[in-house]
Amino acid sequence: MTHSIAFRLAPPQESAAEIGCKLEAAIVALRDDIAAVEPGCLVSVCLALPAKMRPRDGAWGGDSRWLAPSDGMLLHGAGVAARLEDVDSNRFRAECARWVQLGDEIASPLFFFTMSAATRPGHSSLWLPRALVRDRPGVATIILSARRDESPVAEMIRRWLDELRRLLPARDGEPEPGRVLQVVATPDDGEWCARVRAATAAIAGGEFAKVVLARRLRASLSVDIDANQLADRLATDHPECCVFSLPHAGGHVVAASPERLAVKRGTQVVSHALAGTAARCGVPDKDAAVAAMLLSSLKERREHSVVVEAIAAGLAQVCDAVAHARIPVVMRLRRVQHLWTSVSGRLRPGFGLLDVVARLHPTPAVLGFPRQAAMDWLRRVEAPRDGLYTGVAGWIDRNGDGDAVMVLRSAHVEGRDATLWAGAGIMAESDPDAELAETDLKLTTMLDLLEGK
Repeated sequence: MTHSIAFRLAPPQESAAEIGCKLEAAIVALRDDIAAVEPGCLVSVCLALPAKMRPRDGAWGGDSRWLAPSDGMLLHGAGVAARLEDVDSNRFRAECARWVQLGDEIASPLFFFTMSAATRPGHSSLWLPRALVRDRPGVATIILSARRDESPVAEMIRRWLDELRRLLPARDGEPEPGRVLQVVATPDDGEWCARVRAATAAIAGGEFAKVVLARRLRASLSVDIDANQLADRLATDHPECCVFSLPHAGGHVVAASPERLAVKRGTQVVSHALAGTAARCGVPDKDAAVAAMLLSSLKERREHSVVVEAIAAGLAQVCDAVAHARIPVVMRLRRVQHLWTSVSGRLRPGFGLLDVVARLHPTPAVLGFPRQAAMDWLRRVEAPRDGLYTGVAGWIDRNGDGDAVMVLRSAHVEGRDATLWAGAGIMAESDPDAELAETDLKLTTMLDLLEGK
């Protein structure tokens, strides 16, 4: 259910403090509508923001951030209004049926969500930010949410205003990044090469066709790490990726992921198959030659084909008209390039984004194939993947639309410490030294950002 009011904020020349006062007045004006919401229902108040307060023009605060520059989507959240654990699409739709939206109708409120790592999938967590700025091309909205309880409306409004103060721009400049004081990689180079050889031997023995091995790098810096500033720098350097900073395990997961596991708009679903990697040097002719070698590599094409087929089979469980190109294209990122194929489908009635993610995760791109055999082997030889690496992060709005991406090129940051992860797909032909170099290349992206390079 949705209620509308005619409300627009003050002209853009007003200060953040003045606009904060305007927001407070607008919320108070909706007091009676908020009071009328039934206990137990979710309620969100949506208010348009003037051009001056657009997120790209200010240093927004908060503890949740989602930046997709190529889509024009920027999200900045603060606090938690409601949390749901291990829900499916049916339960989410039931929540949405009793979700009351007040104010402007220009944006749908949304939950952020995460799902656990590929080697131990199954757990999901969704949370509704108490305060959220949602920016799309041409329009920005601030959304304040809560679960209606028996507390006075004045108390709800007070909590919203507290979150607004955390969210509104307040940062003066950007502090200098710290220096990396210590770096410890596990496994070390020798153990990594031994694991790659063990994996190729298992493939030769018929245990599985592919497995994705991962390396962890722990870094200590000279200063505390600002997760939001790290995400902002990643978004600047990697505009083709989804970049996010989300709270997790006492700190934040920060990642620049090129791999869209599922994008849902209406009944249309798109998933990106990403497998097969080569370096870039920044010299156009050399990069083009490497891209041509990537496209012609039997090993890289087979690895990519396994991922495409697995995604298409997963989508076919919940979608009609599943389709994809026969030949991949090359996705060029700042330091690497990947084989990339878009797989699409039309969602069948009764299914939603969360169902799609559950069918697809984990893909062979982050775990291996067949799924169970690769998972069992990795649990025997690898340490547990922490920091949500090879898990899923995303958002889903009240209409059921949303994005889900793989947690790759990631760091878990807490205080002055950061844990970085990177992986490589191992096939029968894999060379241990080449796979080691691939993980080094991926880890360097985040390590350089931590030092502001």
